[in-house]
Amino acid sequence: MGGTGRDGSTGGALPAGEPVDAPVEAPVEASPPAAPLLVAERYRPVRFLGRGGMGVVHEAEDTRLDRRVAVKMLTAVEGLARDSEAWDRFRREARALARIEHPGVVTLYDSGVHDGTPYLVMQVLDGTTLAELVADTGPLPTAVVCTVAFGMAEALEAAHTAGVLHRDVKPTNVGITRSGRVVLQDFGLARLAGEAAITRTGALVGTPQFMAPEAMRGVLPERAADWYGLGVCTYLMITGELPFGPTVDFGAIMERALGDGVPPLTGSRHDRPESLRRLVDDLCRQDPAARRQDPGAIRDVLLPLTYGGTETLAALVTGRAREEAVRDARAAPYAVRAAPPGGAHEDVPEYLWDEAPVLPEPRDAPADPFRPATLSDTTRRIVLGSMTPQTALSRQREAVNLVQRGRLREAAQMLSVVVPVCLSTLGPDHPTTLTSQYWHAVCLARLDAGRDALELFSRVNARVARRTDGHDD
Repeated sequence: MGGTGRDGSTGGALPAGEPVDAPVEAPVEASPPAAPLLVAERYRPVRFLGRGGMGVVHEAEDTRLDRRVAVKMLTAVEGLARDSEAWDRFRREARALARIEHPGVVTLYDSGVHDGTPYLVMQVLDGTTLAELVADTGPLPTAVVCTVAFGMAEALEAAHTAGVLHRDVKPTNVGITRSGRVVLQDFGLARLAGEAAITRTGALVGTPQFMAPEAMRGVLPERAADWYGLGVCTYLMITGELPFGPTVDFGAIMERALGDGVPPLTGSRHDRPESLRRLVDDLCRQDPAARRQDPGAIRDVLLPLTYGGTETLAALVTGRAREEAVRDARAAPYAVRAAPPGGAHEDVPEYLWDEAPVLPEPRDAPADPFRPATLSDTTRRIVLGSMTPQTALSRQREAVNLVQRGRLREAAQMLSVVVPVCLSTLGPDHPTTLTSQYWHAVCLARLDAGRDALELFSRVNARVARRTDGHDD
């Protein structure tokens, strides 16, 4: 997860791939957008993470410091001139954002303009987003709900103290690491870019389901809007449901938000502590003046209900990563497709293969506001068909590097594509194939998928033994 979410959310680090807030944002594309070969002569994009209304995010290599970072290109305001008022504002806001030092706020490393497009460089986090977690598990246990909400409240207080508003608090901007740490991402992007520039592009500042009513009315959001976002995210964690239903029709959402508002939890069917339900109702009030905004009072409600929440949250995130790795490992033997007619496609960008091997939803499937866009099956076949033994070896080394950095989920996804390619092009006994399978097993073992890891280790050991004994099948 990088300083981004998956919507190109990265005000920081996101996990792999941010969800698209369609149809308010740009329409979903079939494949990731092209990335510069080198941003600011320093950051080399290596993997697409996601996109959102403000821009696109890639995981990148900082070639000067030899570390992984998340680079968000604010394409919504491209064409920024260095001698403009907007550029001066961008620099001021970036400095303010960099001054926030808090474990619950993603770290901003660098900022600037590349070929007229502003960019932010942030830390990459290993984990998931609140959106993905709720999408997978549904309503969360009370201790987990309060642990996440408490972490968000502390992060918002730290930002507000530094004079920075978030302005787009939503589940895809709430990162959760494998240790259970809650990290807010994408702080202040609207202000970093400048409202006037955003208005010119037609982009919406905020996500409808989680946007404060006053922002919908055109009022410049203040701190109360951020606390509203916390309330709606907490509502989602408690109910497992979007506050205004599964629709992505902005008009319908706006009508409900400015009409009856977020359905009250007090007196509802949801069996949660009364103090928690009252807090959510207070945070979601339509009138910002009536909204609960005192960080201390908010924490006082949440803290007594957080016992055991961090441990449970960490287990949920780790379990999700383990299930993904096991699923990809079990699917790996069937992932290889024949190269398309005419042979390998040399013009396919290398980064395309980096998306996890997930087939797209049917065209008539309902829009899922939590899920990121994935590569089409056709594109995946082209990418797999174009991978050579040399590029497979290169990807294997990159995956090992990810393992050594603790980026186990990404490494497992990478190897679940590399292994079938090696099996198909190099054979089951080739050193690159065996090494790739070995490291895939290491990932599974470290993600606590012991049985699957043991099975893969056994296959590798059996092949190595045959090679050593000179008996090959």
